[in-house]
Amino acid sequence: MSFEELLRRRTVERVTVTSREIAELLALSKRDIKAAGAMLGTDLDWAFAIAYNGVLQMSIAYMNHLGYRPRGEGKHYNTFRFMEEALPEDAQMIRRLQKLRRKRNTTIYEQSGLVSDKEARDVISFASRYYASIEAKLPRDITGQVPKEDA
Repeated sequence: MSFEELLRRRTVERVTVTSREIAELLALSKRDIKAAGAMLGTDLDWAFAIAYNGVLQMSIAYMNHLGYRPRGEGKHYNTFRFMEEALPEDAQMIRRLQKLRRKRNTTIYEQSGLVSDKEARDVISFASRYYASIEAKLPRDITGQVPKEDA
């Protein structure tokens, strides 16, 4: 499905976003991935959910960079559907986003205690790799505005 088809189906809409606004989303993503790691000893479900949110924010940042944002019902689904079209070369990584979305929904809305320590660590690791992959696709005028990690 092309971007034009996603627009026609009203799953995304065009948007103009400043490089500063995109950088803020990157900073949120980075913060969430770090916070997810800190939650490992406290609550695995929330560690998973926070890492997922980092992935979602990074995806929205990339969408915004391309001039789009999710629209209507199912914004998380629509975001990841857009990413499938935007990054066909990263298909394996992008397919995982929908799986994470489904697991996060179950964990947040239906049943607690579903996330194992291994699974939480795995999604945090994935979120870090995803961040690096998407960051590498963005121009320096955006990524250069994101605060660096404390040493």
